Amino acid sequence: MFDKWLNLPAHLYLRITALTILIVGVALSNVLMSIGTIWIISNWIIEGKFSTYWQRFKANKLSWLVVFIFFALALSLSWSSDLAYGFKDLRIKLPFIVSPLVRATSDEISPKHFQFLLYVFIGIVGFTTVYNMIHFNYYLENNSDIRNMSVFINHGRLAILINLAFFTCLAFIHRKVPYRIIWVVLAGWFLFYIFKAQTINAYLLFIILAVFSIFYFIHQIRHKGRRMVAYLLFFGCILAVGIVSFKFIKSINTTEKIDLTELELYTPNNNPYHHDTTIKEMENGHYVWLYVNQQEMKKEWELKSEIPYDSLDRIGQPMYGTLMRYLTSLGFRKDSMGVAQLTPTDIEKIEDGHTSAHNNKGLASRISTFLIEYNLYKQGGNPNGNSFFQRIEHLKAAQYIIAHKYLLGVGIGDVPGAFTDAYQKTNSKLNKEIQYRSHNQYLTIWVSLGIFGLIAFVLMLFLPFFHKNLDYFFYIVMISLVVSCLFEDSIETQAGVTIFALFYSLANFRGVKKIS
Repeated sequence: MFDKWLNLPAHLYLRITALTILIVGVALSNVLMSIGTIWIISNWIIEGKFSTYWQRFKANKLSWLVVFIFFALALSLSWSSDLAYGFKDLRIKLPFIVSPLVRATSDEISPKHFQFLLYVFIGIVGFTTVYNMIHFNYYLENNSDIRNMSVFINHGRLAILINLAFFTCLAFIHRKVPYRIIWVVLAGWFLFYIFKAQTINAYLLFIILAVFSIFYFIHQIRHKGRRMVAYLLFFGCILAVGIVSFKFIKSINTTEKIDLTELELYTPNNNPYHHDTTIKEMENGHYVWLYVNQQEMKKEWELKSEIPYDSLDRIGQPMYGTLMRYLTSLGFRKDSMGVAQLTPTDIEKIEDGHTSAHNNKGLASRISTFLIEYNLYKQGGNPNGNSFFQRIEHLKAAQYIIAHKYLLGVGIGDVPGAFTDAYQKTNSKLNKEIQYRSHNQYLTIWVSLGIFGLIAFVLMLFLPFFHKNLDYFFYIVMISLVVSCLFEDSIETQAGVTIFALFYSLANFRGVKKIS
């Protein structure tokens, strides 16, 4: 419509503007996501090429699956009892159908415009990560919850965006896109951020995309001999990294050897130690509940800190517990001498809630934390506060629901209630406020729509890999979506479904593919 009135490609400019707003929004703001989504569908309706839309839709079977899944979700309201929640959830999921359907039936995005959108994406992710690092005040280490490093969106979803931005920079470097030094610097920054952010999802996705990227670029080497050498070097590096990683994990999982018959019974001040050998809680390879004298710790601590020993630290943890774990991480005994050895920096970190002197060491810190959590969970410990094992509880709840409603699911409206009931029936130890959904989109779809909905969703994700003329951007996006659905309920929140729909549509429905 506007094209005829203004005698220029107005709808193209409006479409690119809407996509730009969406790309900025997925990294910054739910409001921008909503504006971008409304803008896209409004421009599509006003453009009014409905006969063309229909012909393109009929020719694109992948778009059929998207529409089928959305309308299956709507249909599942008929066997849901909580219709109010169902309609609310369906509204949240509108981007799931809007972005792919509009992109599948609209004109192709030219390579020039698509590259512009990638510039915007890399730029906004760069801005977000720099802002996060400054906001978190990372190097002062005044915040023990690494998740607070992600200001605008969930840290797990930010991990997906950073990985995509990093590997898009690699593609630009490989293609020798102008201003190559900028892409090198940004790739280095994103890699540093991924390493420091301590998000397991980010590490796993990075490893998967890195392995794929190496294979992809080696396969493009035309000289057969050089390609073979590159493969040999790659497998050699994989072997070396595997050996180093094994030794590293073994080293941080090493525990001190204790002879229970030789434990010292008294502190240097001749006060009795308390040794609880039944508690296996550890910090940095040392047992927390050995060599403990609470009275000496309390007296020495209150000489050094204004926060009372019997109160809470700055993030609400028992002060004595934070102190004990921190001392243990240093290999100090929990007595007056151990507290006396703490520096002013140590005191400040303990007051801020740090339970280890080795926090914020990136990957090493995250692996160490995971191993501590694993040992506690293995001994029947409480999963609350341990992110990985909380997710195991979420998966158990989903499996319970599926076992009883595997064919048609519970319907979109009854998903929250079904999980609440599952946690009660399975006697889960999880606190009610963290009794979430499965954190696995495949299982959540199965819970909502049953086995047929799961099959349609899997086909939607995997069928595109069988198309011809796929480029590097397609692979890194689709691999990211497939993997992220294993660890996130990717389409259950506005931010998650908008990210999913936007990148799925850009990977599959943009037209000419030339980012290789």
